[in-house]
Amino acid sequence: MAASQAAGTGKPGNIQLVIAEMQARKEIRVSGIVQGVGFRPYVFRLANELKLSGTISNTAAGVTIEIQGPAEHVQDFVLRLPDGAPALARITEVAVRELPCNGKQGFEILPSREGEPVRALISPDVATCEDCLRELFDPADRRYLYPFINCTNCGPRFTIVRDIPYDRCRTSMADFKMCAACQAEYDDPHNRRFHAQPNACWDCGPRLELWDSSGQRIETPNPVQEAVRRMRMGEIVAVKGIGGFHLAADASNPQAMERLRQRKRRIEKPFALMTPSV
Repeated sequence: MAASQAAGTGKPGNIQLVIAEMQARKEIRVSGIVQGVGFRPYVFRLANELKLSGTISNTAAGVTIEIQGPAEHVQDFVLRLPDGAPALARITEVAVRELPCNGKQGFEILPSREGEPVRALISPDVATCEDCLRELFDPADRRYLYPFINCTNCGPRFTIVRDIPYDRCRTSMADFKMCAACQAEYDDPHNRRFHAQPNACWDCGPRLELWDSSGQRIETPNPVQEAVRRMRMGEIVAVKGIGGFHLAADASNPQAMERLRQRKRRIEKPFALMTPSV
């Protein structure tokens, strides 16, 4: 609080009070499952909601946030941070320390930082969310029936990561350059695919192919339908997923099941059954 004489009054005894709002800057280190779950976009939106400036970056240990603004808003940010975190996030530790204010304006997501001991946890792969399922079966959507659809709320994580911090360049998606439409989603803080590392579509992402047992590609307009047709004929299909191979056969075909048991040396142990519902 500062006191000064009011300008232009001509009365030395007339005092005007000028109250300067206290500013604060804090560093917040968050550990746990905070990479690949939409945590950075969440922090970005929270900081902008509270009109705070600063940065966030992935590190080998989790994420590091620097936040700055009115002290009351900064404290509100710290209190709200764990409670409003994305559903897939799992926070194990939050460490806060004071920093001197530096006058920086705006909030930005910085490139990942390396060089720290690796302690960050990576989320397991997550089943397709309701929003993606709705897009998947919408003929008007540009990802209609795209088998690798995902967003920050679902999709592959653990089985595509090659190193920490978790960024696209350190995953098996590194070879797939996003098209303009996917890149626009990735860069938009208000889009649920903001910084979704596996983001892709028919124009820029992985495709499905059907190969025979000798490794030759089978020409077919619909690999899924052709694989289903072959299973109904008693063939065994190996589905190469992002985390390995899944062997599938018609469970109602005794010859196919016997052949699968012999090949897997699984004579008596039950197989898992897949069905749309109980």
